[in-house]
Amino acid sequence: MYFAELLKSNLWIIVACLLAVVLYRLLGSRKRYSTKHYQCIPLLTEREQDFFWRLKEAVRDDLVIAPQVVFGAFIKVKATALTDKNHARHVVAHNRCDFLLCDKKLKPVALVEVDDSTHNNAKARSKDRRRDELMKAVGVSVVRYRAMPAPAQIRKDLKL
Repeated sequence: MYFAELLKSNLWIIVACLLAVVLYRLLGSRKRYSTKHYQCIPLLTEREQDFFWRLKEAVRDDLVIAPQVVFGAFIKVKATALTDKNHARHVVAHNRCDFLLCDKKLKPVALVEVDDSTHNNAKARSKDRRRDELMKAVGVSVVRYRAMPAPAQIRKDLKL
């Protein structure tokens, strides 16, 4: 009896607390985007930007240039054994190229990499070889540059 009277006399407090919890859950669960957590940065580094303009001059209107393309945008993982497929999905989901060159129908024809000093160690060279092998398997040629080539050299290397 005492509990029932206490509950009845404090019912508005209980309802207010429950309402506060519900509102907190609803409003507090929204993700808020802010400059505290995110920052817009250029798509390419300064070196890659310089190369982009040389590449654009070299390919003219012959090819379409797509910078910073994730492999999964142009490579489909076919059905294989489960573990192989999971690894294959990881490879295409977690790798991207500096520049993907496509024909007029947007079919990938070449991948162009601007290699810097981060490609000097054995681990990076091994990763580059595996990526090059993957591109060969899907019929996309790979051209790598360490030094900044002239547009004429790029055209020659791309056989344009």
